[in-house]
Amino acid sequence: MDQTTEPDSAPATIRMRTAAFAVHLFTAMGAGIALLAMLEAVREHWANMFGWLGVALIIDALDGPLARRLDVVRLQPNWSGEVLDLVVDFVTYVFVPAYAITASGLLLPVAAPLLGIGIMVSGALYFAD
Repeated sequence: MDQTTEPDSAPATIRMRTAAFAVHLFTAMGAGIALLAMLEAVREHWANMFGWLGVALIIDALDGPLARRLDVVRLQPNWSGEVLDLVVDFVTYVFVPAYAITASGLLLPVAAPLLGIGIMVSGALYFAD
């Protein structure tokens, strides 16, 4: 049997590398969106905070498939999309919600900071695992 071998990957062009880096920018936008959510939480605009967290969730849902489709690991080997994603996820899914639950007034004043700290510590340990 004759078997033809195809190259594992196409040669990287500037356009491909730029598109791959754009995925990192897209992921990092999640941190900016988390800041907007945090600002809304500080203003006690809880519905707006959850709206921004929803936008961040959409970004988080799309960045991984985009990264795989555009072969970001191969085209941008010096940038860690995994670490970037973990940082953005920590801010979005741990820090902002921990602040919100601590500052919302829904918990007893003594319990709120303790629970907020518990969320932050357990979240940090989870992300380190």
